[in-house]
Amino acid sequence: MVKTRRWVAAVAGLLLLAGLVLGAVAVLRWKAAGVPHPITPPAAGEAQEYDRVVLDRASIIGRSLRNDRGDATVRIYAMPPGSPWLQARKIVATQLDHWEQLGACTDRPEARILECAWREPTRWWPRRVQLTMLRPPAGEQGLTVVIIGSGRGA
Repeated sequence: MVKTRRWVAAVAGLLLLAGLVLGAVAVLRWKAAGVPHPITPPAAGEAQEYDRVVLDRASIIGRSLRNDRGDATVRIYAMPPGSPWLQARKIVATQLDHWEQLGACTDRPEARILECAWREPTRWWPRRVQLTMLRPPAGEQGLTVVIIGSGRGA
């Protein structure tokens, strides 16, 4: 009877210790992944009045990157006319060294909306960054906009 109680107490102690270790690791990881990754934008102009399409797209990006840890950081930048997609993608990608790229991220000349996303290569709660470029139709003049969203670890 005494041996059984000791055995039960030892197993309960080990389970409690394992739970405390796992909880401490989870808290440390939660705090480490809880900050959106800061991104320096491509050479861009200052913020200005944007039309409804740009604001709606920024809102969509913000909602898609939001999680239980909080809101994403979403910034809108006006680009010089004719800014190339590959240059904007390259500037953001070089800041995310060794992050996993999600999707092809190719430039399609006929596309008005181009998107690319990256995910941090961590096992638990990876952070995400999304780059979106809105540009006028080919051959037309208009505002080219880059939206960069950075979400906390999910």
